Amino acid sequence: MSDRQISHSMRKAFAICSLLIIDALALLLAFFSSVHIRLQILPPFFGFFPADFPLTYTTHLWWILILCLGCLAYAGLYTKRRSFWPETRHLFVSISLAFILIMAVVSLAKLSGEVSRTSIVISYLLALIIMPLVRYGGKVLLFNIGIWEEPVLILGFNHTGCLVAEALQNDQYLGYRLAGFLTMNGESDYKPQKDYNIAGSYEQAKTIITSQGIRHIIIAAPHLPGSELVELSNGLQPYTRSIIIVPDLVGLPMVDGETDYFFNEQILALRIKNNLASRMNMVIKRIFDLVMALLLLIPLVLIMFIFSILIKADSAGPVFYISKRIGRQGKEFKCLKFRTMFLDNDRILEEYFKSNADALQEWQQYYKLRGEDPRVTGMGKFLRKTSLDELPQIINVLKGEMSLVGARPYLPEEKLSMGSFADTILLANPGMTGLWQVSGRSEIDFEGRLRMEAWYVRNWSIWLDISLMFRTISVVLRREGAY
Repeated sequence: MSDRQISHSMRKAFAICSLLIIDALALLLAFFSSVHIRLQILPPFFGFFPADFPLTYTTHLWWILILCLGCLAYAGLYTKRRSFWPETRHLFVSISLAFILIMAVVSLAKLSGEVSRTSIVISYLLALIIMPLVRYGGKVLLFNIGIWEEPVLILGFNHTGCLVAEALQNDQYLGYRLAGFLTMNGESDYKPQKDYNIAGSYEQAKTIITSQGIRHIIIAAPHLPGSELVELSNGLQPYTRSIIIVPDLVGLPMVDGETDYFFNEQILALRIKNNLASRMNMVIKRIFDLVMALLLLIPLVLIMFIFSILIKADSAGPVFYISKRIGRQGKEFKCLKFRTMFLDNDRILEEYFKSNADALQEWQQYYKLRGEDPRVTGMGKFLRKTSLDELPQIINVLKGEMSLVGARPYLPEEKLSMGSFADTILLANPGMTGLWQVSGRSEIDFEGRLRMEAWYVRNWSIWLDISLMFRTISVVLRREGAY
């Protein structure tokens, strides 16, 4: 074994040990916080919880920690590299399994007199929050100090390759450090928007991989025929631990997709699904919408009451703006929003276009004015910038006309412009937020939005909705892409 291989093995082992320590600390924080809640907070509010219940967590903590960390290791959370949201999904499943096993051990071993089952339940709920946050901070820290990083080469200096490079550079949690590009024939003239390191050409790949200790290669060469791509991959595989191939299949459904193969013919197959075409998935989504909307309704009513007063004080007109939108299966409904424009907004817009040709062109491309919009009131600018003008749509969600997460509610006159995407997008209710809203919003043109929202419908899952809701909070706080 070479010195470079020994160094890589030691760094990998150190990274795994560091992640184990981070997870153990997060679990300990959840455990001891639950004990504090059980002994100090619950008894004053609920008299049936005795304040002097004998809790001997420290006696059993060793096997509880080992069981939890073992479930995480079984799910590959110390060896496989995933982005934050996909990994958090696996983390939730592993934590749930671990605490089910803990409860089973406590019940079967009759340890309920020594370990509080209430504390276990509280620990579980806290762990679902604490562990992803601590893991995120820990992995980013480990990446920045060089422990959780893995050099990777991208084979293919083209548009696809640069998109992959940008994704890697924006995701320190994933832990890949771009070592550079390997160019192929005909790529020397490509001019990307950013400056990237060109490590060499494909012909030098074996030498560069060996000299720099590269263990992972990403092949981003969508222009290559299948036979050449197979030959390229097979030629590099003996010199690497893994090869990631980025095919020219942008927009294809991938969530819950499955890979298959025909053994004798050596043919790879992809099984894809259209998730919201399933009636059962639609029922699950509706139940999720109702539960979450009812939980959010009480705090939102107070906020909406305050905004109603401010809107009335800011300009003449009603508090709410009601417009016809296209819902599921093309059925029209009345969509609620806070009014953000003056009452004579159509006349204002028409006059504005007469003296601003660039604004008219922007309107035709984005169906929005991304800069100054003369129709918007003072209060309306705040509501739009924070996306709080859409809060009344919670009523549409409760009525079953909208979802918490989904495609943008399109205007009836936009249906023709939606083209073939309409068949997919209109399989589901539109949403208060969605993939478009957290991925650039008004920075994305109309066709790009349609592609994105059709992808969401095909790839829907409860976990995707949950992740988009959390990402929406982040985007709104940063006020990204809102006009």
